[in-house]
Amino acid sequence: MKLILESCRHLTGPSLYSHMPGTVLDASISGITVDEVVECWQEEVQMLREAVGWKQTPLLVRSTQPHGASLAFNSSIDAVLSATELNKAAWNKTVARLTGDAKEDFDEIVVQLKDRIQKESDPALLKLHAAAKVHGLQLLADDEAVTLGLGTGSKSWPAGKLPAPYGIDWNAIHNVPVALITGTNGKSTTGRLLASIVTADGKVSGQTSTDWIQVGEEILGEGDYSGPGGARAILRDKRVEFGVLESARGGMLRRGLGVTEAQAGIITNVAEEHLGQYGVHCLADLIDVKFTILRPLEATKGTLVLNADDAGLVEYAKKINHTFCWFSMDAESAVLSEHRNQGGEVCYHDQGKIYYAKGESTKYLLNVKEIPITLNGAARYNIANCLGVIALAKNLGFNDEVILKALREFQGDMKDNPGRGNYLTFPLPKANCSNDSQKDQTFQVLIDFAHNAHGLNAVCETVNTLKAKRRLVVAGHVGSHSDEEIREMTRAVTKIKPVYFVSPQMNEFLRGRKAGEIPILVHDELRLQGFEEEEIASADTSLEGVKKAVKHVQAGDLLMLVGLDQRDEIITFLNEL
Repeated sequence: MKLILESCRHLTGPSLYSHMPGTVLDASISGITVDEVVECWQEEVQMLREAVGWKQTPLLVRSTQPHGASLAFNSSIDAVLSATELNKAAWNKTVARLTGDAKEDFDEIVVQLKDRIQKESDPALLKLHAAAKVHGLQLLADDEAVTLGLGTGSKSWPAGKLPAPYGIDWNAIHNVPVALITGTNGKSTTGRLLASIVTADGKVSGQTSTDWIQVGEEILGEGDYSGPGGARAILRDKRVEFGVLESARGGMLRRGLGVTEAQAGIITNVAEEHLGQYGVHCLADLIDVKFTILRPLEATKGTLVLNADDAGLVEYAKKINHTFCWFSMDAESAVLSEHRNQGGEVCYHDQGKIYYAKGESTKYLLNVKEIPITLNGAARYNIANCLGVIALAKNLGFNDEVILKALREFQGDMKDNPGRGNYLTFPLPKANCSNDSQKDQTFQVLIDFAHNAHGLNAVCETVNTLKAKRRLVVAGHVGSHSDEEIREMTRAVTKIKPVYFVSPQMNEFLRGRKAGEIPILVHDELRLQGFEEEEIASADTSLEGVKKAVKHVQAGDLLMLVGLDQRDEIITFLNEL
């Protein structure tokens, strides 16, 4: 029998398990049925909660058989850390009871838990939380501050120095609209497109993403801000009139969402990635996670925009009673047809044109060639991103004129959409130039952050439609991907038939792997795919990899740079050409 505690964490907002704060424990179980373990854990949790004087709220169990289970329960907003400790204690008692190991003293455990609960208790926060609900306001809380309202309507106080509800001018506080964006690929581009629509409408956007947090044109911090911490940071800024929140898988699983209400949301697509973490072991589990953004929409009855070309999303939506707006690259999509027959709204692509329809009414919006990021229609994945953001923006109340203006002006360059389908032209290094001054002496570069097979296949489909004498690749990988995922991504890139393939080491993203391990794995797969040794290279860094590739480019070549770090250094090097 093996009972392994994989993780136990507190949830500060709506999550896969509930709309409320609480705790969740992920366990690996073998040699005994999951049901036996769950039943024992439930009994231990109930006994501990009764002993510390907590209300017996429902226990939330998500079985991940045959792997194990995720075990959760809700708590008050000021007790999530104590709840997490109680969950761990209940698990330890469960393991001891089932294995026959020595048990910890129950009374001593209860004394320790009561002491922790007392220290964490914050009656002032609870009163403020209750009052915020009465006034229809969102509340953002962490160790540093507590905020009522959002953006321009927010008011913040230091944690531990909270006012009484009767001392607050409630009329001076309000929320601002919020949109939630999730999916496997296309999240950042969709968020940037929506932020540009907000700007075109004369409002100040507050945007979170895996790259940075940004208010209007000002980047406040770089890094992964796609979790609830980024959401709180941006929505406390009193300049923000509209929140555009990218909500990635990791943040939702670790801490939940940063807001309890949102006006609309979108799931761009779902593909296998980062499986085996936080109780997520298959695509179906991952789809469950992405639909977490539905919880804040249920509170407002806000529309959820979904990709009708994603079979997993289509199947999952069948069991949900909510307002959807579907988008598709296929004008003949059966999902769209059925939805329109029921009076629903859809956005779709048909022979290079984009349409929006509600029921029997259809409106032509624009030609995809008018949108720079589609590369004259070659970048089909960006056409899909545009369909999704049009549907999202219309369901957020933006008018067609504003939406289309933003799409036409949004460039696929390093300013508007860095690292996402940037197609650039550079002069050849002098050493690579021919003596014929009449010949073109440039090469093209396509830069994309694609970091999984689903995304790489979409980028490579685009590359294969772009004119090029030859194609070269520099492709990086994060160490948290499995060996098979890295091999699959390598196979995806070989579809563009590169004449030169560089695999760089990214030391900041080894994620537990040994230095040099990933390039060796990539090279092994390339040999299996028939590549010769002279067509393969490795590099100590992404920048070195790009420099190696550039030495091999000729006039008219296309160099694809995917999944790389050191983007600023790489762009600086290319610009110096």
